[in-house]
Amino acid sequence: MQTDADGFGPEQISKQIDVSRETFERLDLVLACLDDWRGRMNLIGPAEREHIWRRHVFDSLQLLPHLPANAQLVDLGSGGGFPALPLACALSGSGGHVTMVETVGKKARFLAAAVEAAGLNATVRQGRAENVGDISADYVTARALAPLPKLLALSSSWLLRGGTGFFHKGARWKEELTAASAEWTFASQAIPGMSGGFGVILKVAEVSRGQSPD
Repeated sequence: MQTDADGFGPEQISKQIDVSRETFERLDLVLACLDDWRGRMNLIGPAEREHIWRRHVFDSLQLLPHLPANAQLVDLGSGGGFPALPLACALSGSGGHVTMVETVGKKARFLAAAVEAAGLNATVRQGRAENVGDISADYVTARALAPLPKLLALSSSWLLRGGTGFFHKGARWKEELTAASAEWTFASQAIPGMSGGFGVILKVAEVSRGQSPD
């Protein structure tokens, strides 16, 4: 298996997260598919392939300890496939399922090609996140899609029915929490990011509309 330019790769990930050999084998197939398709469209930044294990794969797999092995998950705005594809690689062997929602047709076709190449237990749905509430899922993920108030609206079909959201957020996550609290009531936990930087994973649950009473 290849590693990043600095030597970071599957071995380093395994020291921090319990990831099976089969998951890494699926990931190799996904990354090969990504390499095949990224010359045709902007799936990741031009220089990011040299750091893909840390910045994208590890950043995605850090959600695993917070998900059950059989998680039924929907990922909104899947784009280049992170965190959806690495999570699908891990969950496919244990009864889990990932539905990837992507608006752009050519990106949806890439995602479908990656799912087929790695034999993942996953589905790709082309369409806007606000129009796919019929998807069955207990967990919602999104990475670099929208500010938290908008994410809660996009995820409301699942969160208002008791689902849990895991959203990758950058250094200004506290401001987003404050803004979201003006429109929604929810329980939240900021999980420190494992892949470096100032980001967190915002875990959001017990969601309802409107502010909580004082």
